[in-house]
Amino acid sequence: MALEIDKRHTALLAMDYENDIVHPEGAFKDFGFAQMVADNDVLDKTAQLLVAARGAGITVIYASVKFRAGYPERPANGGLFQGLHGTNALMEGTWGAQIHDRVSPLANEAVVSKRGVSAFTASDLDQILRTGRIGTLILAGVATNFVVEGTARQACDMGYDTIIVGDCCASVNQEAHDASLSTALPFLSTISNLEEVVTALK
Repeated sequence: MALEIDKRHTALLAMDYENDIVHPEGAFKDFGFAQMVADNDVLDKTAQLLVAARGAGITVIYASVKFRAGYPERPANGGLFQGLHGTNALMEGTWGAQIHDRVSPLANEAVVSKRGVSAFTASDLDQILRTGRIGTLILAGVATNFVVEGTARQACDMGYDTIIVGDCCASVNQEAHDASLSTALPFLSTISNLEEVVTALK
């Protein structure tokens, strides 16, 4: 069955495309994210997705993980964010916390700051979505098994429908990416790809 998208009530969420995460010179370049992004042309594909979404007139929202100096908001209960201590990674006002130029937002597009894994964590995303009468979220971002999976799980619990654009996502490696998209997520979200979503947005 062909993918169907109600453009009046759908938003594209572009998540965690910060330089520190996706740029080959970013703070996390040794973790594998930037390499998989490059290997799979994720930035170019996401740029195409953004063009299609904007052309279709759907809402585009960016979710950006960043912290104040000293990381006062950093979750302390997991190794993912504990690794920030003593670094300047993802700190507000730095190059590393900026969204990569290849997929940067337009002036009229909302950018929400999140302080954890999910795009909903300590952000005003839900308020923006409900004000806009958005019921379906198209998800793209890095990493697949962190922000994309975390947002899809929370969105499901909150009553949103989600569509994950798999080839506009990346993780530390292909195995981690594939595992995230093939285990629980197919039961919580529609797993799709750039070609299908662009066709549905025409």
